[in-house]
Amino acid sequence: MISKNFFKSSLIYSVVGALPYASGVILIPFFTSKLTTVDFGVNALYFSIMYFIQILSSFGLDSYIGIYYFHFKDDKEKLKENIGTVILSLFFIGIFLLIVLSIFGTEIFKVVFENKYLTFFPWGFVTLLAAIFNGFLKTYSNLLINQQRPMRFFQINITNFILVIFVSLIFLYLYPYTLNGPMFGRLIPAAFSFCSVIYFMISEFGFRYNKEMIKNIVSFCTPFVIFSLLLWIVSYIDRFIINHYLADPTYVGIFDFTVKCTLLIELFQTGLASAISPKIYTIWKDQNLRESTMEVNRYYNGLTAASLLVIPLLAVSFPILIPFIVKKQIYYQSFAFFGILSIGFATRGLYGMFLSPIYFFKQTKVLPKVFFFIAIIQIAVSVLFIKYFGLIGAVWANFITKIVQVLFLYFESRKIFHFKFNYIKQIYLPLICIVIVLISETFIPTEYTVYNRIAQLFVIYILVFLVYKKDIRLLPIFKKFEKKRF
Repeated sequence: MISKNFFKSSLIYSVVGALPYASGVILIPFFTSKLTTVDFGVNALYFSIMYFIQILSSFGLDSYIGIYYFHFKDDKEKLKENIGTVILSLFFIGIFLLIVLSIFGTEIFKVVFENKYLTFFPWGFVTLLAAIFNGFLKTYSNLLINQQRPMRFFQINITNFILVIFVSLIFLYLYPYTLNGPMFGRLIPAAFSFCSVIYFMISEFGFRYNKEMIKNIVSFCTPFVIFSLLLWIVSYIDRFIINHYLADPTYVGIFDFTVKCTLLIELFQTGLASAISPKIYTIWKDQNLRESTMEVNRYYNGLTAASLLVIPLLAVSFPILIPFIVKKQIYYQSFAFFGILSIGFATRGLYGMFLSPIYFFKQTKVLPKVFFFIAIIQIAVSVLFIKYFGLIGAVWANFITKIVQVLFLYFESRKIFHFKFNYIKQIYLPLICIVIVLISETFIPTEYTVYNRIAQLFVIYILVFLVYKKDIRLLPIFKKFEKKRF
């Protein structure tokens, strides 16, 4: 039986863990108002670079520290030695990156980005510092999760979140139409979190060094670094391809603005997946299962149904509500892209279904291979589509990559788990909804966008009701309604 405290702490970890993404959404109205369109796009590029450097600076130690905590938690001396070595490793990697990029960063930026908008000094250097500091925060946060210390996890991360919003707004209004707001809004909170994390970690574990553990760290973390870099390519490389071929960060900003709005869908799905994963894992463990059951499939069916209800609702709301909070009309170009970008999330029920066994049965070694091919496809499709079709090409590339991810995960996951589908709920319904959206978004003129999205909403809601009407009648709220009615 899963305890109430377990669900409470799981909710804290999933919700608070999403705060870095939430801050980006909350700051959108202020950034679009107080930054030029070029600076808004340039900021998106620096933000992407920050995550790239963070992967290098943390070197998978954020994953290592949580897993190896369990190996040594009953041996305090070994645990201190292990965690102390991780702390020193983070310092050494961070200092190494600082030295190397301080010397070669300017030339690297000139060669890689080939334009005047991205330079290493000053903002590339600020991005580097913020990335290194955030690597410490993420590593310690993962340790707290595995130590089952949700309150400290909450305190540190909520403080960082509040500081990001507060500092960003202060510098944004003191220095409008410059990058001071978003840049110092990342650096200062990251520096504060870094100092807090170092204090807590050194107080508890101290500085230690074990040469043998360095070998374990390298062998364990290298696949995670490769996987994380591949995942970064899938998530962020399109911004740099847009910047290269369209040669104007404004287009990057428009695309990034649309993607950030779709984060509302992703955050909703992530929260729902975090809630159902413990239940699914418990069923698999208790019943020693390596195949789908009707009980488990209900959770994934529910995730798909909930996604299909949320996606068209946000697609309708987006062009209606955005003008109230974003006044620069150039960003309204994104209205035409939101439908295609968002409907790709209709596949997330299957994505979760295929990814969960890989994590549960500890077969994560297949992920670098899977995402290597996905990354190659992402780059190839993005280059081809953006070069010849412009911004709408980036939108289609994003959609295609979501479909490809599901297919590749299925091919690997079926090797360790036997899947049984409800084809109507998991395959045909999402596919029909996707086709409806793609056809209507492609052939109906943009001046009818709102009416088109309303029509999509009604059609998709009717389809969901017809497919799930038996399940809806089993819901407690519907049963109460039926009792009152009769």
